[in-house]
Amino acid sequence: MKKRFALLLLFPLTAAFAWDGVEEKTGTPIAITSRLVKVKKGHTVEIFDQGKEEYHEVEIDRISSHGKDVKIEVYDKDTGEERVFIMEGGRKQAP
Repeated sequence: MKKRFALLLLFPLTAAFAWDGVEEKTGTPIAITSRLVKVKKGHTVEIFDQGKEEYHEVEIDRISSHGKDVKIEVYDKDTGEERVFIMEGGRKQAP
């Protein structure tokens, strides 16, 4: 019983997160889908590109405020492209 309770306490720590946004150039919806990874310069995170229906690993090059939203410049490790995302104002837990 104690082991089950301990596992239940750990479950919220492994919840999936998503942070929605769009690619600045194309307007294509994307989502940062990495689990419990801080989105900051130098970190690699996983995104889901809804236009291509593909996951990509991107390295964060720069983060800046963009009104109430956040502008993130990244290097896409899968395509070798520099990309810019405009993300909604805050990170939220996925349903």
